[in-house]
Amino acid sequence: MATLTIPLTEEEPRLSDLVDRAHEFLERFILTREGKAEAVLLAVEDFEGLLETLEILSDTELVKRLVEAERELASRGGYPLDVVREEIRGGHGPAVESS
Repeated sequence: MATLTIPLTEEEPRLSDLVDRAHEFLERFILTREGKAEAVLLAVEDFEGLLETLEILSDTELVKRLVEAERELASRGGYPLDVVREEIRGGHGPAVESS
């Protein structure tokens, strides 16, 4: 993902072109006025991902659970994603032993 700085006084590239690039390539643009950053242009998908990340990180209980899950996975190993998906598709859920 690229982040480019675009002065607002610059005629090209046009705003619609920047929106296309943000949407298609997830490029991010910092728009400046007189050398000062004023706004950011990014794809809605990118923006929603950032909001979701902020929401997750603001939930301290969830962050603790994620850290514990990573610790548990590192110490006990885990199951490949394709195995878990096949188990779910088969209606069995992940083949995980309870502790």
